[in-house]
Amino acid sequence: MKSRVIYPAFLLLALAACGSEDVGTGIAVASVPGLVDEQGIIAACDICHGKDGASSANGTPFLAGQHQPYLVAAIREYVVGERQHTAMRDAVVALTDAERLRVAEHYARLNTPWKGAGKGRSANAGRIDKHAVTAGRRIARQCTSCHGGRGISTRPGVPSLAGLQPAYFKRSLRAYLSGERVGADIMKNFKYSLSTQDMDHLAAYFAALKPGKAALAIQGSVTQGRKSAAGCVGCHGANGNSINPDIPGLAGQDGRYLKTALQDYRDGKRKNAMMKEAVAGFSDRRIDNLAAYYSRQKPASPARGESSGSGVFDPLGDGAKLAASCDGCHGKNGNGGQRGVPRLTGLAADYLFAATQAYKTGERKNETMQMFTRTLSDVAIEKVSLFYATQVPAENRQLGKGDAPAGEEIGAACAGCHGEKGVSSDPKVPSLAGQDAAYLALAIHEYASGKRHHEAMTDAVKGLGKQAIDDVATWYAALSGVRPEVRLPESPSRWVMKCNRCHGPAGYSEQPDKPIISGQVEAYLVKSLIAYRDGTRRHSMMNAMLSGMSLSEITALAAYYARQSKPGKKAQQADNRK
Repeated sequence: MKSRVIYPAFLLLALAACGSEDVGTGIAVASVPGLVDEQGIIAACDICHGKDGASSANGTPFLAGQHQPYLVAAIREYVVGERQHTAMRDAVVALTDAERLRVAEHYARLNTPWKGAGKGRSANAGRIDKHAVTAGRRIARQCTSCHGGRGISTRPGVPSLAGLQPAYFKRSLRAYLSGERVGADIMKNFKYSLSTQDMDHLAAYFAALKPGKAALAIQGSVTQGRKSAAGCVGCHGANGNSINPDIPGLAGQDGRYLKTALQDYRDGKRKNAMMKEAVAGFSDRRIDNLAAYYSRQKPASPARGESSGSGVFDPLGDGAKLAASCDGCHGKNGNGGQRGVPRLTGLAADYLFAATQAYKTGERKNETMQMFTRTLSDVAIEKVSLFYATQVPAENRQLGKGDAPAGEEIGAACAGCHGEKGVSSDPKVPSLAGQDAAYLALAIHEYASGKRHHEAMTDAVKGLGKQAIDDVATWYAALSGVRPEVRLPESPSRWVMKCNRCHGPAGYSEQPDKPIISGQVEAYLVKSLIAYRDGTRRHSMMNAMLSGMSLSEITALAAYYARQSKPGKKAQQADNRK
């Protein structure tokens, strides 16, 4: 009898971590003897899957009304390791066949409809912390006299705050309070009255407001300002609508405020190396034109989801929009900009994805790259990588200063990995043909010194002197880059056609051995599709079909099925009678 009481407690503890793949070894429930009653087993499962079988915790799947044979098979797959989840295996490994069947029967009997992601958008789209917004609204009452009742400035030289990125808002506010940013003495009055939490709440409140054009513009030529703004797109986005949370949007901002800010950056009153370099040498007239242009543009709000696109599945187009933020350094379409900065054309999407991830995580050290990549999702990085991989490499006009023929002799030893004439056949190894010479030389130096970590590369170049490095970099820079082969993502409708063959119309499977995916948890669907694609969850048909599937396709497909309706069984039976 004691074992009957103790065992469910162990099972409860094991299942408490079901929603996380990053658990430890779990609890060795198999060592606890005795038979478990159905009520104890189900109570343990309810922790993650909910008493109704449709209350997901941490991305666990909805189970209510799922086919019994499928559930039995899924439990078995956790036991034998075909599905990798330590806590789930620990929770079910000691169950007898009869007990697994009873668990499956219980969830198959439940009538609860699945919530899914709701209609029209992904579950996480445009999410704003409503509690923070409410708290911020109360604090913001003391800001209205200068910044306007809805965060849109009505006073000359005062910035609008509606729709401003939270990260930039908080950094700027701290700069004013500390005195680092000058020119608004009134801001110092709030130094001791605003806590860190207050700043977070204010940032959430203003980010949630709908932005609009400030009533006060500035005299200047919009046409000439548009020409100057071409050099600002890389950071501040098309028409001044930034997609980077660390960089402010400029569209619709008060013209006089923009003028003052630009002059302060030019004159060194505001400290920002990138901005100082960007506006160095600008005349007051040119600044007037630039401020006039941006003040007349229509603002969008990233926090409200207004700058995320039309919702149409277009990974390549999305990648082009995101890549605009890279033009300032990497050049138009990635074909080279600043000396010492890599050209991105001619590089495979797999390599670009891995390299960008390395900058994002800090594995590769570069403050500018980390700033631009730290908020990018894996899907966004994939889209940018896809865009650059599809661009045609232009002739490299920034050649090196070394001896190209001598570099060719040295480069012969590199062909085994980087390909003949610098065109790699391995999508995970970069092509070097047409690459910027100064960047190549720097990269080789860093591999040789160990600053960049790659054992094979370090071994290959550690004996090269400075002249040899310059020579081989010059040779590769003079070669013609080649656009790699690229598999373009298929539309969700094409994937739905394939999936519905087994899973039924809109994912409502009537085959007992196939899971219902209509209205399933989006995060769970994404995780499962990735597992099948990568082979960590084994199923010959699923593994073969999803091999090479992109994250863009996976997330779009998961979002589609999550938005479908899975009625309870009673509703389904009523429909059948009709």
